[in-house]
Amino acid sequence: MLENIGKEEQSDRYQRIRDQISGCIYGGTLGDALGYAVEFKKYSAIRKRYGAGGIQDMPLSGKKAVISDDTQMTLFTMEGMAQGYKRSVQGASEGVEWYIYLSYLRWYQTQGVSLGFEIPDHWPSKLADVPQMNQWRAPGRTCLDALKSGRMGTIQDPINHSKGCGGVMRTAPLGFMEAFGSPLVNGAKAAAITHGHPLGWIPAGMLSDIVYKLIYEKRRPLKETILKSLEDTIWQFRDFPEITYFDQLMKKAIALSETEGDDVKQIESIGGGWVGDEALAIAMYCCLRYPGDMKKMLTVSVNHSGDSDSTGAIAGNILGAYTGMDGIPKDWLAQLELTDVMQNQIDELTDLIRVQAEHT
Repeated sequence: MLENIGKEEQSDRYQRIRDQISGCIYGGTLGDALGYAVEFKKYSAIRKRYGAGGIQDMPLSGKKAVISDDTQMTLFTMEGMAQGYKRSVQGASEGVEWYIYLSYLRWYQTQGVSLGFEIPDHWPSKLADVPQMNQWRAPGRTCLDALKSGRMGTIQDPINHSKGCGGVMRTAPLGFMEAFGSPLVNGAKAAAITHGHPLGWIPAGMLSDIVYKLIYEKRRPLKETILKSLEDTIWQFRDFPEITYFDQLMKKAIALSETEGDDVKQIESIGGGWVGDEALAIAMYCCLRYPGDMKKMLTVSVNHSGDSDSTGAIAGNILGAYTGMDGIPKDWLAQLELTDVMQNQIDELTDLIRVQAEHT
């Protein structure tokens, strides 16, 4: 990461890492907010409400664009990672997924519902103290039911058979650091907390891996990074029979991104994005189709009849990590709620990344 280079070069690289992490979070949040306004709507209804091209501008509730549960859980993922790293430095030995699980339990409590049991260990949460974070933003039933069970799902001991996209839409931050080992594996583990089907957690691992490769590996064209991540994902999870279908769907999305055709029809030929593999494939299609235009990419990623906020969030995570803050539309960002909260999470985690590098 940052080791074995001079102080000035290390500072420059740290600033670049911080910039790409910021781009990943803000890009994902903008996609989430844009898609949240049309989630659960058929494309015909979106066109009827917003015009022939569908939704094209950031929707406001009052004076701000609001986030959904996708961004809430992404931020709680970051908080769990930060708390877990601090404890690991003090000698704790649990995997990062345990700390993220505890953080998700705190997120559950912000949704105005009771867990029915005490959260294991003392687990402070600054996010849970933010009034605006304590709002019901259409959380996924699978996430709620899994967390309420009082048992943490794992890849080896799945908690259910769900392959919903609620696992992948929150795991981009696992690509921000490798303090806990492989981001590819850790992203999958974090999704398996609530989603037990391999097609629920394999895409989550690949999203984390794409983000990691974009931030830390040598600069490549976006397609090359995605193909390398797909190759590594196929190898890592080669023993799961579902990997064959996953490979085929990802390659279909990549191929479609290079063909002429109507975006809505091409996206809907991939799927609705309600399940993890389809959500990641749609996001990849959009990023590869419009890598130089974040607004265009995000509008395409949400204008379909599927899970618009999740496909928008994942797409924004990927392209934001690729472009950094230069690619983030500042007018949309200025309209977004809770940017101060997001920035605090970004600052805390990136500071820990620097500390980790200095002590490696």
